[in-house]
Amino acid sequence: MNQMPRTTISEWKKIADFGTYHHSTHRGSDKIREKVHILFTEVFGDLPFARDDKLKILDVGCGLGFLSCVCAEYYPKAKITGIDTFEHASLKGSSLTKAKNNAVILEFSERIWFQKEDVFSSDYSKGKFNLFVSNLVFHNFGRKRFDAYQRLARWMTPKSYIVLADVFFDYKTDSRRLASHFSNVEERPSSTIGGAYKVLVMSEPKK
Repeated sequence: MNQMPRTTISEWKKIADFGTYHHSTHRGSDKIREKVHILFTEVFGDLPFARDDKLKILDVGCGLGFLSCVCAEYYPKAKITGIDTFEHASLKGSSLTKAKNNAVILEFSERIWFQKEDVFSSDYSKGKFNLFVSNLVFHNFGRKRFDAYQRLARWMTPKSYIVLADVFFDYKTDSRRLASHFSNVEERPSSTIGGAYKVLVMSEPKK
């Protein structure tokens, strides 16, 4: 089992390439990731999991693996699967090879697996994941994001959790849709990024 790397999150950007977000600079993308790391770490601390639990985590729309690595850092015994088409223009330079290389550089490759998958054609209902995570992905689906919410609910177990961070341009509509699929939808503080960006924690799927 790999140990947690000696590098800190602020040093990751010096040795790994997590790409550039759409409508952002490389420096701006790094600043966003630093804030995302803090937000997700705070949420993880409030979930009913111990840091040394042997969790199974699915990173939906993993891109070049930043959030997968955050999960691996926080939960040193977790096994993480990251899925993405690695084709969307929302992240420049995205590729399966680069994502795998980042995991190797940060010494997480024995616990992170990346797969080229489409959320709409995949089925992870039998994976029995404890935790699902995603950051800045679902708004790219347009109205198809509502179907993606439903698919996530179907993949969950009664004891699973989702930490979904995204830009919600019509939050009232999205919150109603999410409430139709999950009994518990909690909005977490996310003012450090601002705008329409929100961090949601969801559990108790309605199937």
